[in-house]
Amino acid sequence: MTSCFAPDKHRSLKRSTSRSEVDGRFNIIVDKIHAHPWHKSIIDKQKQASDNEEDDVQKPPKTANIHLRTHRNDFKPLVDSFSGTPRMNVAILIVGSRGDVQPYVALGKVLQAPPYNHRVRMCTHPNFKDFVQSNGLEFFSIGGDPEKLMAYMVKNPSVLPSLESMKAGDIGARRAEIAEMLTGCWRACTEAGNGIDPIVLPKLSAIDAHTAIDVPQPFIADAIISNPPAYANIHIAEKLHCPLHMTFTMPWSPTTAFSHPLATLKGSEKDQRLANFLSFHGMDFLTTEGLIDLVNDFRENTLGLDPIHATWGYRLMPELKVPFLYTWSPALIPKPKDWGPHIDISGFLFLESQSSFRPDADLLVFLDRGPPPIYIGFGSIVGDDPEKMTKMILDAVKQVGVRALVSRGWGNIGGTNVPDNVFLVGNVPHDWLFPHCSAVVHHGGAGTTAIGIALGLPTVVVPFFGDQPFWGDMIHRAGAGPQPIPYKSLDAEKLADQIRYALQPDIKARAQELSSRIKDETGTKTAASIFSRTKQMQDLNCFLCPDLVGVWRVRRTNIRLSALAVSILIDHGLIEYDKLKLFQKKRWYVEKGASSPLIGIIGTLGTTGIAYKNTFHQLGQSLSSSNNGAARVRFDGDGELERRPGVVKAVGKFGASLAMNTLRMPVDLLYNITNGCHNFPCYFDDTVRIRGEITGFGSGLRVGGQELCFGFYDAVTGLVTQPVRGYKKASGQGIGAETLGVVKGLGIGLGSFVCKSSAATLGVPGYGFKGLERSIRTGWKRTDRAEKTELFLKPWLKLTKEEREKLGHQQAREAILDLLLEAKGNDLDKQIRARRGWQGFAELQKLREDPKKAAAEEQNIIESWKRLTSTTR
Repeated sequence: MTSCFAPDKHRSLKRSTSRSEVDGRFNIIVDKIHAHPWHKSIIDKQKQASDNEEDDVQKPPKTANIHLRTHRNDFKPLVDSFSGTPRMNVAILIVGSRGDVQPYVALGKVLQAPPYNHRVRMCTHPNFKDFVQSNGLEFFSIGGDPEKLMAYMVKNPSVLPSLESMKAGDIGARRAEIAEMLTGCWRACTEAGNGIDPIVLPKLSAIDAHTAIDVPQPFIADAIISNPPAYANIHIAEKLHCPLHMTFTMPWSPTTAFSHPLATLKGSEKDQRLANFLSFHGMDFLTTEGLIDLVNDFRENTLGLDPIHATWGYRLMPELKVPFLYTWSPALIPKPKDWGPHIDISGFLFLESQSSFRPDADLLVFLDRGPPPIYIGFGSIVGDDPEKMTKMILDAVKQVGVRALVSRGWGNIGGTNVPDNVFLVGNVPHDWLFPHCSAVVHHGGAGTTAIGIALGLPTVVVPFFGDQPFWGDMIHRAGAGPQPIPYKSLDAEKLADQIRYALQPDIKARAQELSSRIKDETGTKTAASIFSRTKQMQDLNCFLCPDLVGVWRVRRTNIRLSALAVSILIDHGLIEYDKLKLFQKKRWYVEKGASSPLIGIIGTLGTTGIAYKNTFHQLGQSLSSSNNGAARVRFDGDGELERRPGVVKAVGKFGASLAMNTLRMPVDLLYNITNGCHNFPCYFDDTVRIRGEITGFGSGLRVGGQELCFGFYDAVTGLVTQPVRGYKKASGQGIGAETLGVVKGLGIGLGSFVCKSSAATLGVPGYGFKGLERSIRTGWKRTDRAEKTELFLKPWLKLTKEEREKLGHQQAREAILDLLLEAKGNDLDKQIRARRGWQGFAELQKLREDPKKAAAEEQNIIESWKRLTSTTR
């Protein structure tokens, strides 16, 4: 585990070892952790974060901006009284089992209903399509098979796979599945359809301005809610410049209160708090290191973003302070004191009771003929020996002498020869079944844990992998069940003892006490409110229609306009298309980069090697006949349309990519060293500025110039301001403390002087060449097809059928493909722009289905536009 930390930091771990526990968690044994200033600074920063109760009171970071001329006029929205969240497209990205998906279906239903009225798309595995749609939510498949994942996790409960799995090729299969889901998440945020079924359209000649609304609208996410295993989340949010709200059913944010759910720590109590904190960074690093090549392939070849390296990639979420929502009850796990205001706990998220469920008559007869049975089920777990598991369960039930409901689950538990005191159940909703039970025995999945505790049932957890041991520990700590025993260590006698423990009166009483506290919580409503009130969700509404989200910005102004408003203004000739830019709702500072010059050098070597590897992998994919699940479009039975590169094009792209990676290495080296010099003072100096975004040669030179000016300015002034700040911090603590504060401040000032002046010196060439490289890369073989898509389709749709037949359909066909197929490549930004334009056009056509309503709405927007642009603030 020592490889998880920077070289200058992990030396203070005197001796540590790590191994995999039988329950799959990573067991870290730390003999001693010496007190170190860096360790203390970690705890102090966590404490400082928790001292601020609201986002508003946090001091905004400094930025490096030089305004040589006025860039925008500040206009004031016409409706200042609107206090709600504007309607928007919300993508919920969830990877996991049914228990991981179900809570967020409940959240999606709340966000889709008044007062929010969002268009919510649930993006998860194809297995859950019917479940999602039956609850009234839009569905999109991101790929992946949770049954195969569960079977793999049962065989490999640890973070590190077994030798048998590696020999069987399981690792390659799972990595291919993760790569598929990375692309699937992006498609879910930018494509029409459901990701499974082909999009069937009528003949092109039959598509006109009136029938165009039947062409599926591309879904462009305005905000993303995601759990951590959907690894594409932060990268998609960076590309779309949209708000991201992370959420999970288990702890994923560093804290000193407890260790990472996938790790166990052994050491002295004195070192436990620090070890707990470091376990989160260690597990994040292991995950990032294992997937960084897949992530960089996705960033470079799908999103057109720069690669990242594991040495700084694993720190993205905590450093960016991405809002995080945990969906458990604070009655079970209170919020740790060192979690900042960007982290919240909502309570459990429950779907409304399925009152329409009708149980089989045999089940009702079994329930009525005796005392309440215990429930035994392991949900989505797929075991390798169902017969062995069945025998253990039946033997344990016999020893205890109780009645039992045994769930078949995905593992096909059961058989045909079961005793009279046991009943095998299929897919029965827990919220209907559990109230008829006296206790529950399950795998410790977050969803099953939630419903069991909420209904006041003593709980026995038999963990298989992942967070399941953690939930078993939490239930035991809360007094509602026994200490969990991993499945691989369990036998009939131990299981019988666990059941007897759970049926004790005091355990039942404690479970009932927890239930009474949870019943007062409003988890789904609280979660929706938390999502909506975060700072990143403010100031997003259209200046003309405040109930709609702004997706466009008028160039050189602060005017935000919705897709509908822009379509109306363009249609009436009040604004031109080239006067608009996509509104960037949120900038995620992912490109902050290396934390030190040394890390910058290591990162360059690593990302370059990965880039070469991915180039060869891309060649193989391009020459393959597989489609990788891309959405297909069919025009009235003409067959499925998609774009597959030919052999010559694939080989040409391969050669160009090799050349680009070779030429890019020295540029990336200089860029990463510059970033390292810029960022290194962050360890001891909180005055480091956030640099500007580099999108091309011009912005690269601008950012380099800003680094040159502010770098030298901050380096020199810091020699004075840092000793003063040190004196003020120690003021009132005595002359000796004040003198020491001045000395410390002077040391910080000198250290910052070296780093900031170095960054200033390297800024212009480092950032300038990086901007040039991005311009070359994004401009290479660039076409203007995507830019012309929306401009071509609108007038084409207004032609008569005869005129369209005469003009031909090839260009229209290409334009529609641009709107409906996967958005990727050099034209990605323009493709997103075209889809936003088509979104507005479709909304306008739908509005005009009611001429009277449309006339009033259009007139209101036109008049509001004229009033808005007639005065400035």
